[in-house]
Amino acid sequence: MEMLTLPLSIVAFVATLWVTSFFAKLLHAKKPDMAWIALSWLIAIIISGVALLGANILALDKYLDIAAMYFFPLVVFTLVYKIVNRMNWAAAMTTNVVAIAVGVIAVVLTIVTLGKPLEKTLTEIAASVGLVNETTIDNTAELEDVGENEDDFVDIILTDEDLLSPKVATALKNQKKIVVKNYKEPKFRLISVRRASGAIGYKVRLLKNNGKVVEGSLSKIRGGELIVKQNLYGGIATTPIAINSVKKLEVYR
Repeated sequence: MEMLTLPLSIVAFVATLWVTSFFAKLLHAKKPDMAWIALSWLIAIIISGVALLGANILALDKYLDIAAMYFFPLVVFTLVYKIVNRMNWAAAMTTNVVAIAVGVIAVVLTIVTLGKPLEKTLTEIAASVGLVNETTIDNTAELEDVGENEDDFVDIILTDEDLLSPKVATALKNQKKIVVKNYKEPKFRLISVRRASGAIGYKVRLLKNNGKVVEGSLSKIRGGELIVKQNLYGGIATTPIAINSVKKLEVYR
């Protein structure tokens, strides 16, 4: 069905364009042809997009942001219909409402034909154009996951220990308890520079912002600098490295 997404989307777009053009003719528009309607859509989308981008950059008040997001495009589309397609205000508003209604119906029919979940797909489309917050999709996905997990059944298997009294079961567990020490093979492990104090006394490897790599033993931290001891040419060199110049810090343990 994924192969049909593009063809069905094109059919839905053309159908919406044709119906809008048909109603524009009925409303006595001077330029009701599909090409002029498509031009009106393009101009209105560009103007609305620039306005919404400007609203996001200017970080407008909450209510102004809502007005810019929902009402401004309606006004822009109506105004463009009036100017480009040469119709009066009432006809332009009616054409705008018809185009929106037919577009929504076309989108719903396309989603249903493709066999996709209607509510989730509409939410994703709305989020992609900025009509809703993306967290709405995440919450919907979480609810769906919960619903699916509720349908899962887990088989409960009883063992001999489950039939024992709590005291007897506890005593048996204490007898069988074996202390297992987890062994981790030493290697360079990435840590946060802010936790560099935990690497004092260990071998470390630092990647600086200039791309230089420094290896040695971290002896201490002093005045915003990491003091690293290095074995160079048979001797020990103490190198201070500014913390803000460290891009990545690894400790060998």
